[in-house]
Amino acid sequence: MVVLRAGLCPGLTEEMIQLLRANGIRTVVDFVSSDLEDVAQKCSLSYKALVAVRRVLLAQFSAFPTNGADLFEELKSSTAILPTGSPSLDQLLDSGLYTGEVTELMGAPGSGKTQVCLGIAASVSLGLKQHVLFLDSTGGFTASRLYQILRARAEDGEEQLEALQRIQVVRVFNIYEMLSALQELRDRLSQQVVSSVGPLKIVVIDSVSAVIYPLLGGKHSEGLAIMMQLARELKTLAKEFSLAVVVTNQVTRESSTGPLKPALGRSWSFVPSTRVLLESKEATWEKATTQRVASLAKSSRQVRLPGPVLLVMEEKLCDMDLASEQREAPSWG
Repeated sequence: MVVLRAGLCPGLTEEMIQLLRANGIRTVVDFVSSDLEDVAQKCSLSYKALVAVRRVLLAQFSAFPTNGADLFEELKSSTAILPTGSPSLDQLLDSGLYTGEVTELMGAPGSGKTQVCLGIAASVSLGLKQHVLFLDSTGGFTASRLYQILRARAEDGEEQLEALQRIQVVRVFNIYEMLSALQELRDRLSQQVVSSVGPLKIVVIDSVSAVIYPLLGGKHSEGLAIMMQLARELKTLAKEFSLAVVVTNQVTRESSTGPLKPALGRSWSFVPSTRVLLESKEATWEKATTQRVASLAKSSRQVRLPGPVLLVMEEKLCDMDLASEQREAPSWG
């Protein structure tokens, strides 16, 4: 709510503000919703001057209707598609990760969530020369694993080092640290100060469930409100600054034989525009590979969801990934 102050608009003087405050009018909403004839009489102010000020305030603070064609053109001009580093995953996601949206990777420990996140970070940093913010809440991020991915994709050592420098990692082990990091990011983006190495296009959070789930249920009645605060922050960052936001989430089962479903409940289900389920398959050790399957569980663009795709990764990377994700918090539900 905007408070009336001198200089907010032409004609709004300090003397006028003092007179308005004396009559209970302190904010822009108070002013534009008041009967200006009555205000002019009570405050001994010019009716014409008050009308002129209200006209300017309405122009500055009112939401004007926009037609669908203009919104679509704005969407086309501000949306970029970022590759994940996996051709099959890009195909599943209708070409890749879309800026302005939140994409969720969900799966059980060992399903490959951290590995996919590292692959995305490497792809954006190395291939697009874009800055990446990686929020690690599980301790699963290791530079050696990221370096292995970069070495597999680029032979030049200097190019690998530059890609590593474009990836900023922040450790956040509770929801308040995560919100603080996101608020700091918002402040830097608003001031157009991100990093000297290049523009920011993606935020990766591994994982949201690790910091949110401990607040839900029991005596933590404020947990849902804090979760939705995080949801608003992520969606606003994605929309306002044309960022792709990728988060990881755990999965639960209602029974031992029930289907897998994402953690954090129905309220969180409206946050991601796209949801991908990652599942482990029995490794084919003879070929020195491990297999993981990615399925599209939700999409804001595709009416008919495509079938699952197979993600094939090098054995060495997958073994490291499996060991790391098994250290995550246990699956809930």
